Amino acid sequence: MRPRAHARRSAAGRWAFGRPRLLITAYASLLTCLAGLVAASPGQADVLLKFNQVDYTLGGAPIVVDSEWGEFGVTYDQGSSMQWINVVANPTSPSASWIVQNHLLAPSSLTGTTSFSSVGYFDLGVPRGANVSSLDVLVQIGASPLTVAPSTGTIETVPVGTVQNIINSGVPSGLSVLNPPVTNPIGWSPLDQSLDTNWHNGMPNVTQEQNFCGPGAATNSLQWLNDQHDLGLTQTLSDTQTELAGNMNNNNDGNWDDAEVQGKLQYIAEHGLPIEVHYVGGVMLPTDDRNFEDPNDNGTARNDGAVTWAWLQQEMEKGQDIELMTNTHWVVMEGLISWDDVHLFSYRDDPFQKGAATTANQQQTIDDRHVWTYFSDGKVNIGNGEETLQAAVAESVYPEPGSAWLLSLGLAGLVAAHRRRRGA
Repeated sequence: MRPRAHARRSAAGRWAFGRPRLLITAYASLLTCLAGLVAASPGQADVLLKFNQVDYTLGGAPIVVDSEWGEFGVTYDQGSSMQWINVVANPTSPSASWIVQNHLLAPSSLTGTTSFSSVGYFDLGVPRGANVSSLDVLVQIGASPLTVAPSTGTIETVPVGTVQNIINSGVPSGLSVLNPPVTNPIGWSPLDQSLDTNWHNGMPNVTQEQNFCGPGAATNSLQWLNDQHDLGLTQTLSDTQTELAGNMNNNNDGNWDDAEVQGKLQYIAEHGLPIEVHYVGGVMLPTDDRNFEDPNDNGTARNDGAVTWAWLQQEMEKGQDIELMTNTHWVVMEGLISWDDVHLFSYRDDPFQKGAATTANQQQTIDDRHVWTYFSDGKVNIGNGEETLQAAVAESVYPEPGSAWLLSLGLAGLVAAHRRRRGA
């Protein structure tokens, strides 16, 4: 029997959810204790869904056209409650596949915005080189993540467009092969009281030049810290990226993690920023008990050990920015949601890297781009399929020396005054 429809589809792929709002509202009331994010259901709003097949480039040239990778995108007006989209491809056939698994519709209280767009990547289930122009899908939106594929929802045939991504966006590993999709490694469990969330509101997304994913991620990080702490930087995003790329000796040919850290330490020193750098993991960075010592005496980056989810979550919760590196990509981490052994995060990057040649449509994509993915046993997918997360670099702001000295002086004065009163 064909699953019953729970929504109506309007023009341009918009899904107007009517009757199921009552079901969502009733269920959402059970979840109001979760970090204050789940309250009354959001108001009636259209949800714009997009499905695309991904073409991949390398060095600005097309390498894989009509890949086996799909991109799912959603644009929506936010409400006060978390909701989750799940999509099954070919739902009425034996080859049915749960292609979009628990893609979060973030509430405004998490991101600090009223409307939002996000994307995620999935297995189209076709051989490489096979063009996909449409897809039969079952779509379900609910107030809680699922542990198995949905069997009820809206079934429609949707058009499939084309988008671009990059196989290696600026890590000089020599890796230039597109990784195939893998079975989703997440073991979904019911959402419970252990929910943790964090979001860096206002994380920028600089338009990158070719192979500038490292300087780009660092630019986003430093400019976000500047916005949060009023550090006095007046550069544009582009100017900061250009300076960092020079510091990292990235001549549009990429950079490793040691160059990333060295370039940031130089930038921090030359701009007099009250920022310290630390990291986990590493390929070129020290991975033993040693810290990274800048060869030009611009400071030290503390080695915090191995890459773990606990470290990533801890640094985000402390308000620190994080850049992530695999063997093919650098991205900046923007937000996370985690419960039990389920670890999801959002990142920002530029899937075009065309610099000044970026078109208006491409710029809009960059501006709106927030990508949801996972962390599982040290593996992530941040652009080229599942890869090992090799390194993560974080920065934290500390009190300026002058401020710290004045604070200590004030405390000393209070202690002295207290002693005088006791001796009177």
